[in-house]
Amino acid sequence: MKALRVSAPGRVEILTVPDPIPGPGEILVRVDRVGICATDRKLVARPRRPGLVLGHEIAGTLGDGSPVGVHPDVGCGDCLHCRAGFENRCPDRCSIGVDRDGGLAELVAVPAGHVLPLGGVEVSLAPLLEPLACCLHAIDLLGVAPSEQVLVVGAGPMGLLATLALKALGARVVVSQRSPQRRQHALAVGADAAIGPDEDPRAALGQAPTAAIVTAPTAEALAWALRRVEVGGRVHAFAGLPGDRSIDANVVHYRHLSLIGSTGSRLRDYVRARDLVAGGHLDLRRLPLRPVALHEVPAVLEGTERESAKVIVAMERSSE
Repeated sequence: MKALRVSAPGRVEILTVPDPIPGPGEILVRVDRVGICATDRKLVARPRRPGLVLGHEIAGTLGDGSPVGVHPDVGCGDCLHCRAGFENRCPDRCSIGVDRDGGLAELVAVPAGHVLPLGGVEVSLAPLLEPLACCLHAIDLLGVAPSEQVLVVGAGPMGLLATLALKALGARVVVSQRSPQRRQHALAVGADAAIGPDEDPRAALGQAPTAAIVTAPTAEALAWALRRVEVGGRVHAFAGLPGDRSIDANVVHYRHLSLIGSTGSRLRDYVRARDLVAGGHLDLRRLPLRPVALHEVPAVLEGTERESAKVIVAMERSSE
């Protein structure tokens, strides 16, 4: 089969490799679509192991033709976190496309419990369920209530998905983004307002936001949000930051803030994402999408330009 592997730091290749052999309790998924995200670019720049097949936002079919999605965060099943339903916190987590071979291949082996029927969600949109699940997980940890005023910092694909999710839950949302084009994307997916970093979200919402999700991967963006939410507010540090970055703890201390973080999602977040989309409560087609073929992915991953649209790979098959 064809697969895209990380061959060296900053370098990926499309190779012909043996088909994966499912382990105990695993099944093969024939991959149709795969989403590309910032994590994939990080793994190209700093590979966890040589030869890794990337791709954790996966949709495909089973041998009988049933359309399925894949939840990639696989926990041990026995630790305190897994027993509580937080497999994304498992110290022995082995995430598909991150710690083990993923979906930028014709076939991927997946633990059966992490393969879910799509329930009517289009396969072409189904890779978005995984990042949407991450957003729903963050929103759940923040405890966002309907009609609450929420700030989203960053209008890249994750910020736009967070905005879609917040609007589906009934929140009022202001998005802060430096790029005018991306501010327009935010308004197109339903944000109540889109502002630049030199503007005050209080003016856009009529009051200071009581919660914020920071999807922009800079310490400056996180610090900005911590000063813009209401006293006693909650801020989710959604994006990882490159290198060591410090945050002024006095801002959290004296403003009575709750600073929260999370990585990945729970299986139940993925199910919820699927059900929201399948039930028509959230329209993923409003997101700016860029379809590409597998042979175009090396240029996408090795490039330095940040995509304003979400990249979705249509897999090429050589063995049918």
